[in-house]
Amino acid sequence: MSDEALVSVIIPAYNLERYIERSLKSVLDQTYENIEIILVDDGSTDRTVEVAEKVLKNSGKPFKIISQKNQGVSVARNTGLANARGKYIKFLDGDDTLFPYAIEELVDALETNDCQMAFGGQDVVNIEGKQLYAYNETYTYNEGIYSGKEVLKDFITSVTYAHLNTSIFRKNIIENYTLRFTQGARYSEDNEFIAKYLYYSKRVYVFDKAFAELLYRTSSTTKRPTLAAFHNVGSLLRLKKFFEENGESEIVEILLTKSIPIAYSWTLGNLAFNGYPLKDWMKLARNELIRQQIVNALLEVNKTKMGKQLAFLKNIYKISPFLCYSLLRLAGWIFKLNSRH
Repeated sequence: MSDEALVSVIIPAYNLERYIERSLKSVLDQTYENIEIILVDDGSTDRTVEVAEKVLKNSGKPFKIISQKNQGVSVARNTGLANARGKYIKFLDGDDTLFPYAIEELVDALETNDCQMAFGGQDVVNIEGKQLYAYNETYTYNEGIYSGKEVLKDFITSVTYAHLNTSIFRKNIIENYTLRFTQGARYSEDNEFIAKYLYYSKRVYVFDKAFAELLYRTSSTTKRPTLAAFHNVGSLLRLKKFFEENGESEIVEILLTKSIPIAYSWTLGNLAFNGYPLKDWMKLARNELIRQQIVNALLEVNKTKMGKQLAFLKNIYKISPFLCYSLLRLAGWIFKLNSRH
């Protein structure tokens, strides 16, 4: 096993005392042995650090637990990168879990195929481990080797999706291009990072399988209906500037005609799904900029359940924003009820 390249697993955590043990154990149970674990505690006020120390101290794996004042997940991940020694970088959110084969298969894909990145999908489960939906119900994963730009186009149009949880990166690319997560961004900071990384990747391996389970928690900050959800749009505007500066007019056009309108659509729908007040939501829905973005969105309707639902909701929105809100709110209520059982 001494010939295995070191993989640094970076885990940001904030008040996850109930979940961090299962997350860490999923890393310790990996069939790939040469790993280091870097847990960055982002100012937790509970027993997250205490639980993590108990799990890791007798694990036999090299690890670091870094405590910092609360600055957000982007800074926590950047702190992890600054402390990583591995040839490869693996991220995992502190309430999610990896399947045992994940790191081994991802590393093998990089090394066997001379790829700069590899990724698959992730299933979504509730607290009891019941699957709420499978990885391929939401996005398309056509297994094979592609150019970074090919994957980038599918990624920014939501045809496929590279989750941080299910991707592996080469550290030298991250460092050579000074790739970091945008401080203060609360949504889609991961998408911004991945899009830039894909741009600098010649070859990417896409798996048609799940490598992780995402735990759906209604208490998660990303499930709270606030206007911060529009950070999704902000991340794409930053990407637009990035690709303009790099002379990538085709990518910029895709962002303007597809990605940014899709982000407006998703954000407005997400607010309704999670219970944003109807009166305030209707003001947003009637905003001319938002309305035009949604109506003119060139959706890449793939064969997944989510792709079909997006197309359906867009048509409902054009007929009646109120009906669209009502359907999304009902769907959100049913989904959250189901996620508790």
